[in-house]
Amino acid sequence: MPFLGLDLGTQSLKAMVCDERLRVLGAHAVGYDTRYPERDRVEQDPRDWERALGPAIAGALANAGVTADSIVAIAFAGQLDGCVAVDARGVAVHPALIWQDRRASAEAMRFDPRELFTLTGQVADASHLAPKIAWLRAQGVRAARFHQPISYLVERLTGEAVIDPALASTTMLLELATARWSQPLLEAFAITTAELPMLRETCDVAGSLTAEGARLTGLRTGTPVAVGTGDDFANVLGAGVTSAGTIVCAIGTAEVVGTLSSAIVFDRVVNEPLVETHLFPTGGYFIEHPGWLAGGAVRWAVQLLGLSGEAELDALAEGIPAGADGLTFLPALAGAMTPVWRPHARGTLHGLTAAHTRAHVARAVLEGLTFSTLDVVERLIALGLPAHEVVLVGGGAHSRIWAQLRADTLGIVHRLAANLDASPLGAAMIAAVAAGAFPDLATAATTVAGPGETFTPRAREALSAAYARYQALGRVLAATP
Repeated sequence: MPFLGLDLGTQSLKAMVCDERLRVLGAHAVGYDTRYPERDRVEQDPRDWERALGPAIAGALANAGVTADSIVAIAFAGQLDGCVAVDARGVAVHPALIWQDRRASAEAMRFDPRELFTLTGQVADASHLAPKIAWLRAQGVRAARFHQPISYLVERLTGEAVIDPALASTTMLLELATARWSQPLLEAFAITTAELPMLRETCDVAGSLTAEGARLTGLRTGTPVAVGTGDDFANVLGAGVTSAGTIVCAIGTAEVVGTLSSAIVFDRVVNEPLVETHLFPTGGYFIEHPGWLAGGAVRWAVQLLGLSGEAELDALAEGIPAGADGLTFLPALAGAMTPVWRPHARGTLHGLTAAHTRAHVARAVLEGLTFSTLDVVERLIALGLPAHEVVLVGGGAHSRIWAQLRADTLGIVHRLAANLDASPLGAAMIAAVAAGAFPDLATAATTVAGPGETFTPRAREALSAAYARYQALGRVLAATP
């Protein structure tokens, strides 16, 4: 009774086949390109996602030793905040503006940011769907509907335009209190509900594979497809986290840091919120920072330094003492997201001297990225949210050196999820619930093995001094136009 989970990431589409106890039978990933046509513009071709479906699924099926006809149900999870304009048939009419795209900064200010935050729990930011739609409209793009990447693929495979409330709560258009599209926000961004996917529950069956869906996936026509959700939420499910007290750090191309809460919590610690509040598929809320370039920054550093891979960067960083001999990295390679949101800010290496080597840069990059995590965790704690442990998922969690650095910096025990590819596992979980294998997601998540390898905090004095330098540099960046 196999289920198929699909994760539409920034770098690749991953397919994962799981059995009825959510044990991973096989997985496979297929990559695609990201384009940077101009400053602040980051695009992907939705057809590349479609072309990745068949090979990724075929590879996962082969590795699992199961046939396409045996798949009971499928579900998607994946990147948030993108915008795909489609025609009446659900076919893309423009490249996807993905989460990193910042061209709609002016449009993000169409609604008072404080009132927007009260309504939606979101920071007024160009990364989100609403300002992207407004920008496309201003350029004369004509579309029947606008999708997030996940809802786009669901429509391509089933003909049904649907989105779950959790993913919809990342659009700058959903009222948290009612879990419905906000009429004042729709009017501010000149969008109608007919131009958005219909709201449906995460584990509802959106529809079944059409002939076109079967062609794109290689699966049988009629296979049920769940509504699905965003990877921020699927990562938590795939890590087996179901209650407050555990902070989940998902280290992919971006790093997402968040925690569950049964009650609504808004970030009003200071004038500028750092974390957002979203609905969560099992009920309650996910209080999170939606992410900065993290794994992507590590890959950038590997290329910049001419290294063979991330393992070599880790080895270089391990040989340098805490604090990188005064070298500080501010990881704003796609706009500053911590310690404050400044979309037009840019990253920097500060304090360089002739004595610094490639190893110092490697160490500074890992430290700067970890300091961004500390910014977020300290804010979550300031909001009264418990932080008993941190669970790591995603590709960046393979680095034991980075995991220990995180534990030392945050002063909190860190553990690795049993399956670091938590998002496609969460998607498979959604498919299993949609097919009736579990009564609900909370029950399904309890079947996932608990976190394993543990990293205990060590002395952090030198890291505390380095963090203070990072914060001072961040304040200068925040004050720079």
